Amino acid sequence: PVIDAGAAVMMDAASGNVLFSLNADTPLYVAGLTVMMTALLAAEAVDRGDIAYTDVVTASGASRSDITSDASIQNIVPGEEMPLKDLLICALAGGASDACNIIGEYVSGSVNLFIRDMNDRASALGCKSTSFVNAHGLPNENHFSTAYDMALIAAAFVQHEELVEISNMVTADIPATNVSGVRKITNGNYILRQDYTRYYYSYACGIKSSYTDDAGYCLASSMKTDDSYVVSIVLGCKVLEADNGFYDIQSFIQTRQLFQWFNSCYSLRDVVSTIEPITEIPVRLAEGTDTVVCCAAEGLKLFLPNDLDISTEYIRNIRIYSQQEGSEGLTAPISRGQVLGEMTVRSADGSTYGPFSLIANTDVAGSPLGLMRPRLEGLGRARG
Repeated sequence: PVIDAGAAVMMDAASGNVLFSLNADTPLYVAGLTVMMTALLAAEAVDRGDIAYTDVVTASGASRSDITSDASIQNIVPGEEMPLKDLLICALAGGASDACNIIGEYVSGSVNLFIRDMNDRASALGCKSTSFVNAHGLPNENHFSTAYDMALIAAAFVQHEELVEISNMVTADIPATNVSGVRKITNGNYILRQDYTRYYYSYACGIKSSYTDDAGYCLASSMKTDDSYVVSIVLGCKVLEADNGFYDIQSFIQTRQLFQWFNSCYSLRDVVSTIEPITEIPVRLAEGTDTVVCCAAEGLKLFLPNDLDISTEYIRNIRIYSQQEGSEGLTAPISRGQVLGEMTVRSADGSTYGPFSLIANTDVAGSPLGLMRPRLEGLGRARG
């Protein structure tokens, strides 16, 4: 598709395969898409058992330390207490910069330490051109990333169903706290909202929309297909006047176009199937057969073009242990599931998958002679 954006990437979240790319490695301002990393670090701390979504967090003065007067906030004041999950709703669905600082301080002990952790985690994910200097994405010349790096972060984000659920909220009520009444949250991610028919896409899921003058309109979104996610990043989009006098925010328009293109051209396909016979291996001293069929112990599914010929685009390299130099060959009996070899798969673009263990798909009994052979050999050694 022809995408009108400063940069864009669509990625298979499970494999990291890039399905669409436009200026993927160009450093750009990413504004509130930063919150994906803020939420990700919180979720990973929960997974480690360091904190819990139900923890009640007390806001400190640091919640407003680097927030400008025009920033989106939820007016969370020092001393106010709120569960971590509600803070994440404020940050992801409500775009609250103050909530991001509170989350960062709670996770890492201080906002500065949290920013260090954000950059460390970005590097660990494989981000090459990302620099975070705050937890919320408000303008700073040293705060930037790329569409590819943001896609890596989004791919990690969607592995946490709690975060996906929160980011997909169209509206939410934050219960009253010790100093505030109920807060009404309305998500500004219009691709999720049926009341914005110009932008709504029913298959879209989360993640975060944002805008600043420097960054333009940005959107991180995802779509779940067959229990796997694809993630989409568009950066640096504009507002264009439409024919009917409306103004179209292109981050939503272009993301919807990417999703529609993907749904019409791609599907989740088996590159390696666990029920597919991979090869037959000669077997010595077996009863009723002289071969055993082996299959892959683990499968490989990838989002691929519907018209792609997998057999020519993905080349298999099979290694059977009994056929290696120095081996005496494979001798019965063999148990179903016994590992007999391994296989790697190399794509036309140079990506390598595996190794996949190759296992026997059935039991193979030994022949009477074969079963007696160890005894006969033992007797021969004893007489010698």
